[in-house]
Amino acid sequence: MAMLERTPQLGLPLLVPGQGQKDVTHNEALLALDALAQLGVGSRQLGVAPSDPTEGGSWIVADGASGAWEGRDGQIATWTQGGWRFAAPMPGWLAWVADEGLRVERGAASWRIVPGSSAPVPSVALPNGGAVVDAELRSCVAQLLL
Repeated sequence: MAMLERTPQLGLPLLVPGQGQKDVTHNEALLALDALAQLGVGSRQLGVAPSDPTEGGSWIVADGASGAWEGRDGQIATWTQGGWRFAAPMPGWLAWVADEGLRVERGAASWRIVPGSSAPVPSVALPNGGAVVDAELRSCVAQLLL
């Protein structure tokens, strides 16, 4: 039986007998675990890496990505001191998408919204006959009051 080099679920690097620089492998595993456990991403709509990412920030790479994310569609991109790290998600992984306020689940080939996961959007009536903004009308042009 061949010895595993990575864990089956998260792909974390494993230490092997006689390995030098075990601290490097261990730190790689900790960085991946930090990024993927309780997964939260900034967005799933970006096809180009942010120009000024925060340390530990993660995103689901949008389809048709280019630049540093080219060929990484649907993967988790996380920024660290060492640059971009990518993880290929497995079916069943869940992620909170901050800019949409909802949870998504990885299916066999793509991410999909978990039914009932979005945060409720309150209704707001604008003054002077302005429009009502609610969950059905998230973007609405209202009368500007001068």
